[in-house]
Amino acid sequence: MKTHNREQPKELSDAEFEAALHAALRDEGYLFPRNAEDVASLKASINMNGVPTPDTQKFRQLLRQMAEKVVELPGPAKLSSYEVEEDLERLAVAARNGGAITEEIRKRMDADRAQAKEQIKKNNGAH
Repeated sequence: MKTHNREQPKELSDAEFEAALHAALRDEGYLFPRNAEDVASLKASINMNGVPTPDTQKFRQLLRQMAEKVVELPGPAKLSSYEVEEDLERLAVAARNGGAITEEIRKRMDADRAQAKEQIKKNNGAH
């Protein structure tokens, strides 16, 4: 039977551990450069040959073309107050599944509306 001679991993000091962690994170791109030396090292390690540069002249031309075009959006439809009331009534009927409002419910609705208006007046006067 063979026995394996395994070496125990070397204990790292806190400073060594931090330096190794920092180097690993930097190498993976998870750290921002902290000083001019880091920036220089980063620039040296990046190959910019395959990165296309934008054509700023074409972009400026596109912006000018877009600025010259004036787009007029359609305005809101002009409706009379009668048409609006008619639409609201149709929506209210649809909300009731076509049912009519009984006199008792109408009275309760009117009372609730009056109470809400009164509450609004009280709250506005309190400010």
